[in-house]
This record gives sequence, structure tokens and C-alpha cells, in this order.
Amino acid sequence: MPQSIKQKALLKNKLQMPLIVRDMLVTNQSPADDANYALHEMMSDFQPDESILCSAFVMQEMASIRNIDPSDLKLLNMECERLIERYSARDELSKENPQLWEDSQSEMMSVIAEDIEGFLELISSCNMAFKITSPKTAALLSIIITQLKAQLMIIGEVIYMMETAKCDTKFSNMPFNDHVTDNVIMFPA
Repeated sequence: MPQSIKQKALLKNKLQMPLIVRDMLVTNQSPADDANYALHEMMSDFQPDESILCSAFVMQEMASIRNIDPSDLKLLNMECERLIERYSARDELSKENPQLWEDSQSEMMSVIAEDIEGFLELISSCNMAFKITSPKTAALLSIIITQLKAQLMIIGEVIYMMETAKCDTKFSNMPFNDHVTDNVIMFPA
């Protein structure tokens, strides 16, 4: 379901960071330490799906303002559009049907992790080019890279905990579990 321009604008406004980065790029401001901290703080408060959506919007803003090689730009725009479409639809789902969104969240974790990993590769290659052509843009990209890596670590831990909980649940529901514990001799510590 394609998102309308109005829905995308509302999402950008809700996330705020794409608009802030756009203003910084348009005015050619270099982010001061307090602005860097504020952007890190803002992005760290996002859920993983909000984080990747925000990153895709920011990359679109950067691509429209900064000169990027046309071949890289085509791939970047396609990936940003794909991610914005996927995660803005997910945002709509969370509003329309919170229970379905909640129920599908655990299955989405691995998809979000794959999307972040792929997007990180693309952003990192852009960042290398920007370090030479526009250090200010590279500084902003470094914030996104750092935060996406942090989200990836968090998702990895959540997936591990969910898998561990499933394994523990499966083992505790086994019919022979009571018989196994009958043969255990407890020793004092």
C-alpha cells in the first residue's frame, strides 16, 4: 500500500530528525557537540523500526541536497523508498491495529535486523565518499551509523532472548520433564 506524500510528511515531522538534518545541510551548518549529542539522544529513543525509517528519510534528504554519484544515488533512492514503504506501512499498522502490530513484532525482529545490516553497508559506503567531499555530512552520517549499529546489537540480544525463552518453554513442556527431575540429587552449595 503506497504511502501518500502527506503521510510521509507527517512521519518525517513525527520523527523530527530528518527535518533537523535537512536544515543543517541547507544552512551548511556543522553540527556542534551539543547538536551531535541531541541527535544521538533523539535517535536512541527510537524503536528499531522507527530508527531505520528515520535513517531512510535522512538519507533521502542528504541525497537531494549533497552531490552523490548518480549510480550510487539510484541504488540509495531505491533502498530508501523500499524501507520507507515497508516501515511507514508498519507505522500505520501500529495505529490501526495495535494488537496485530504487537503480535507480529517478534517475527519482524529478524527482518528489521536484515534491513539494518544491508542499509548500514550502503550508508557506510556513502560515508566514505562524504568524508572526502563533505566532512559535515559525514559527521551526520556517523551519528546514524552509530545508532543503527546500536539498534542492531539490541535486536540481536532480543532475538537471542526470544530464542532462549522458546527453548526453555519447549523443554519445560516436555512430558518427561517431571521424571528427569526425580533423578536429580540436590547438593548444598
